[in-house]
Amino acid sequence: MMRKIAQNLSVCVLFTLTLSVFAQTSGPAHGALFIHGGGGLSIKEFIQLSKRISGKEAPRFLVISTAQGKNRLRDFTKSRKMVAKINRLVGQEVAIELFTLDREFADSDELVAKIDAVDAIFMGGGNQCYLTDTFLGTRGLEAMHRLLERGGVIGGSSAGAQVQSSFMTRGDYKKRQILGDKKHQEGFAFLANAALDVHVGGRKRETDLLQVFSAKKRQLQNKNLDTQDLLGIGIDQGTAITVIGDTLTVSGSGKVYIFNPKLWDTPKSAFYINLSDGQSYDLKQRTLVP
Repeated sequence: MMRKIAQNLSVCVLFTLTLSVFAQTSGPAHGALFIHGGGGLSIKEFIQLSKRISGKEAPRFLVISTAQGKNRLRDFTKSRKMVAKINRLVGQEVAIELFTLDREFADSDELVAKIDAVDAIFMGGGNQCYLTDTFLGTRGLEAMHRLLERGGVIGGSSAGAQVQSSFMTRGDYKKRQILGDKKHQEGFAFLANAALDVHVGGRKRETDLLQVFSAKKRQLQNKNLDTQDLLGIGIDQGTAITVIGDTLTVSGSGKVYIFNPKLWDTPKSAFYINLSDGQSYDLKQRTLVP
């Protein structure tokens, strides 16, 4: 009888530990993320991070402009300037552009080869739904995760930032409300168990992430998701977070807002902390780094 009780306790402990592991917020174990809040982007900062993480003076870059959607078909000036700027700052022809809205191509050997050949990826602004509609469930997205596993860097600004978390906010093509259209809430999950928002201070979005944590099951794409397990991260314009492993570090002129719903005791009270340039946060422990 005692042996059976002990076995049952062991199973319960294992189940609890498993749940806690799934609920942990974490970044890539080997590579790095560069997540920019939009506006005033310093691509030089992303280049320097890519050099440091890859150990190369001239890492290879892929600029993914898919978030521009149909606008990219009419005007490729923005993405062309980004590629040219990276090449100029590095001093070599190290960057190329990738634009596609074709899921079949996103699942192809050709696209996988392009991703496998680079050290860093940068995803620009636009609408994050174009990114998820194109890449979710494809070998292309698997190759992006593989890039991080081999010590690469993935960066993005605005839409290219919001897509990087497991829960994607403002996933719709029209209204851009925080919960989106309930059909585009799954992100690329480079940052696990997290929800990102951008342009926070500039667009007065300081409390918008509260709607994620108070969402009803009917408002969620994944009915099994407990939003209380997520960590909310809001980023001002002109501001970025670099995520290496379980550590988030802030750079730039604005603020980063950390929303931990585990500390939410009153539905309408503020429960976030503000971080500024140079400060770091432990994602696993959900505490400030001294």
